[in-house]
Order: sequence, then structure tokens, then C-alpha cells
Amino acid sequence: MRTLSAFGLVYLVACESDKSLTVQNPAPTADIISHDDGSEILEGFPILLEGLVSDSNHSPDQLTTTWIVNGETLCEDIVPDEDGGTFCEVVFNPDDTEILLQVKDAENKGGDDTITVVIVETEVPTAEILSPMTDGVYYSDQLITFEGIVSDAEDDADLLVAYWESNADGILDSVDATPETSGQVIGYGTLSEGPHAIELHVEDSTGKTAIESVIIDVGPPNSAPDCTIDAPVNNDAGPEGELVTFEGTVSDVDVPASFLSIEWSSDKDGALGNSSPDSNGIVSFPYADLTVNSHVISMTVTDEVGAECVSNLTYTVGTAPSITIDAPVDGDVINEG
Repeated sequence: MRTLSAFGLVYLVACESDKSLTVQNPAPTADIISHDDGSEILEGFPILLEGLVSDSNHSPDQLTTTWIVNGETLCEDIVPDEDGGTFCEVVFNPDDTEILLQVKDAENKGGDDTITVVIVETEVPTAEILSPMTDGVYYSDQLITFEGIVSDAEDDADLLVAYWESNADGILDSVDATPETSGQVIGYGTLSEGPHAIELHVEDSTGKTAIESVIIDVGPPNSAPDCTIDAPVNNDAGPEGELVTFEGTVSDVDVPASFLSIEWSSDKDGALGNSSPDSNGIVSFPYADLTVNSHVISMTVTDEVGAECVSNLTYTVGTAPSITIDAPVDGDVINEG
């Protein structure tokens, strides 16, 4: 009986001892592997954060991860891949310096990893207007060249977004503003008559913008220049090889005479040459190589946008006549009367 009692006592103690045993659940671990503590990150650009989580008694599909930046939850309850990888794409602001990766297992046991990063502020883009310019002459019926240069310290020029705007006509949708790889922006369009504040807008991939502006005045539709040939007179004539000075007067209601270009030509000899007017619009063109013929001489005057005026005269080049005295003979003596 003692033996049995002793056995029973031992059994009882053993059972009570088993009831005091508990099963431990180790916490999962998290590690941010895409960046180190103190890493520099550009603001405004999409950045992929990558972490690695594990658990000794749970498979990756039994874990969930959460990414938190400066206290704001951005990617929540993300199940890691089969290797324990977890990812979150973030666009950082200047104050987003703390990155926290949390992991929890199926029993809500958790672990985390935290790093502090340095946010590098990006620069604003730049814009420069090459055309139109304040001192330019523009017409409401003529195409205007819109040209500029855009750039950015972080983005390639062809990744920038640009557009032209007028305070009078609004956004100029018809004017091409797509930046080339060199940063050149060039397009063509018309503006209404009157003063305009022209702006070139540019935006980079982080949303930062810049504006360059210029004030211009757009005049009424262009008028053709006026012109006349003043000398020599129409239908005049001269011998072959003689220097002839053609003179004329030119003017334009829209621009100074210096904006005009002048070309001289003959219907028989073709182009003769070019000349420039003085500040008063007076034109002089000396020429000595006209062929023997009756010529229609033309003075063609062209303004800065291609409008023309033509003035003509007829000028004849001939050979000099010959003359001989047959009588009396050189040296003859003649009586008076």
C-alpha cells in the first residue's frame, strides 16, 4: 500500500508540475535594408523602401508589415513575399526624416526597425525667354516666335513640362512648348493687338515650378513699305560702261527705314545688287555694268516680315554715235566771206 501511495503521490506531483509549463512565442524581427541610418534621400522623388522580416516559428505569409514615416502610416498590413521582403514606395517631404518598419505575427507579437535619414531638398527649375523680346516689333496678323531655354538640376530637360501664357490671351495652347533634350523650347503663334505680359512656365517632376516673363506690344496687321525710284528719270539713256547712280526713297509706317532691305535688278541682266537706306530712307545704288539694251530696272523693298514694295523705271544703254568731217580737209585755208 505505501508503494502505491508513494506512486500515486509521485504521479500527482508530476501532473501538477506539467500544468505549470508554458509555450514561448519568439518575436519576429524586422530590418530596413534599402537605406542605412543617415542615408540621403532626394525630396519629391518616388523612393522604394525595402525591408526584410522573419520569424522563427511563423512563415512569411503569416506575418504582416507596416511602414510609417514621421508618424504617418503609409503602407499598412503588407504581407511579405516568400523571402520575407516587404516594400513601400514613398515620396519624401523635407521633414520626413524617420522611417519605421513594423512586423507582427499571427499571434500579434511584433518587432520593428527604425532609421533616420537626411532629406535633400531639390532645386527649382529655371526658365529663360529668348523670344519675343520687349524691343521687338510684332503684328496681330503675323506669326510670332516663342523661344526659351528650360533646365533643372535633378531632371533631364525633356522630362520638364512647359507652357506659354499671355495675360491678355490666356494659356497659348496652340504654341508648342515641349522641351527638347537641350532644354530648348520653341513654337509659333499669333497674339491679339495690344500689350501682353508673356510668361514661360516650367515644372519639374517633383512639382516645383518657375516662371519667366517679358512685356511686349503687338501692333495692328502689318503694312507693306512704300518706295519710289527718284533718279535717273524714267526712259533716260546712257552709253555702255557709264556709271549710273540709281537713287530712291523708302519708308514704312511700322518700322524705321533701317529695318528694310533693298534689292536692285534688271529684267535683262537679273540681280544687280543690294543697298541700304540711310536714317531718312534715302537709297543710293551706283552701277556701271549694264549691258547694251533697254532695261526695266526694279527696286524691291522688303520689310522685316516679308511684305514688299516694288518701283520700276526704264533705262536704255546704247553705244555712242560716230562722226567724221569730210570737208574741208584739216589744214585747208579759206578766204574770209
